[in-house]
Amino acid sequence: MPIVSRSELPYLLASFLLACAILLAIYTRYPIVYGIDGPYYLIQLRSLSSEGAIKYPDPPLTYYLLLPFYLLSPDKNLGLKLAVAFYGGLTSLLLYAAFRRVSRFSGLTAALSFVISPYTLRLANDFLKNYVSLLFLAAFIHLAVNEEDCRRAVILSSIAAAAAALSHVLTYGVFAVLALLLFAFSYIVKSGSARILRCCSAGAAATSMILLAIAMSAAPQIVGYDTVKLLSFIENPFGGGRGLPSARVDFPASVLLGSAGLVYGILRRSRLSALAMASGLTLILLNLPILGASWLFRFSLMSSMMIPPIAAPLVGEVGGRAKLTAFLLILGFMTMISLPMVKALKPSISMGEYRELQRIPEYAPSASKLLIPGVRLRYWVEALHGDRYEVLGKPLTPPSRGESAYLILEVGKPPRRIPRGSEVVFRGEYVMIVKLPGV
Repeated sequence: MPIVSRSELPYLLASFLLACAILLAIYTRYPIVYGIDGPYYLIQLRSLSSEGAIKYPDPPLTYYLLLPFYLLSPDKNLGLKLAVAFYGGLTSLLLYAAFRRVSRFSGLTAALSFVISPYTLRLANDFLKNYVSLLFLAAFIHLAVNEEDCRRAVILSSIAAAAAALSHVLTYGVFAVLALLLFAFSYIVKSGSARILRCCSAGAAATSMILLAIAMSAAPQIVGYDTVKLLSFIENPFGGGRGLPSARVDFPASVLLGSAGLVYGILRRSRLSALAMASGLTLILLNLPILGASWLFRFSLMSSMMIPPIAAPLVGEVGGRAKLTAFLLILGFMTMISLPMVKALKPSISMGEYRELQRIPEYAPSASKLLIPGVRLRYWVEALHGDRYEVLGKPLTPPSRGESAYLILEVGKPPRRIPRGSEVVFRGEYVMIVKLPGV
């Protein structure tokens, strides 16, 4: 693997810092974490830091990667956002390093087309495990383009595949598909690097298959029982309604870019073009409109890692000063389609709701049971107060003698019936706390 020259260091540093700056600029507009799952990660990290294990079954590796930022930051929300920026920057750096030998503009295209992609921004908003695990897919792409030793390619690609499996099932699945396609397309490569490409892709694919067999049989806990999601997809890939092309404005663009990767691969037949072909076909598969809408939404977000291996070599094909023009055109297009999404990225609750939820200990004594029917509020209450209350989402049995229980509701959205004898102890602008009758 080539050693980075001193002249390349400013570009590597720039790709990292620019990615960090873009993500922080977006994710620090509000002081709390974004998305409906944002507080879920705070819950898991608090449990990992205090109990030594995550509270809910999940692939564990991502949480260990997030943990240092959580521990070192007095503001846990900010700590999680710094982690988002750091791993986004690191992934961008790897993508730059993967394609820098084509040209510096190619490296920058790979790095920035990832970080400003609407798919990446949405992952970093709602699906942090999935987002952080892209780091291992970027590492595999780097190996596929730059590694020169077959033995090392097998070892490192296998480690990357195992890390993806321990991080998120969707990244793991896409990783395996990309590796299998790359292995197949390596046979069209004319240069002597075809053997290295086969070693790299075979190591990743074999490791993925072995881990899948283990997770499906002997030890599902190694992937945090994520195999349940895989089985659910296999049983009903069309669940949640059809994702028809008319409902997917980005489908034509995905097909066009994926097809460009396939054509480039057929024309060039190089190590780089084999990766572009594999990425192009994977990009098309991820956006197939015949899949159920609930699956298609998740799969399409993985397009964030399939775009750079196609865009970067295409920019490299442009000659002379036109490289800058091609680079700016791609960057401008990505920015244009991402800006509308940026406005939509925000926490799942308002700051008014957050401040009222912070006041729960003023009205409910510690060790009480809190019944919160809405997932949106429940995650935040558990993130804020899970260490002092038992937070429940399902109906609870009547409190026993001496036990207190409270119902947390959104103002204006009460259930059909509040139990007789209940007492409203707090009614704010957004949240209502109801003391349930005891025995």
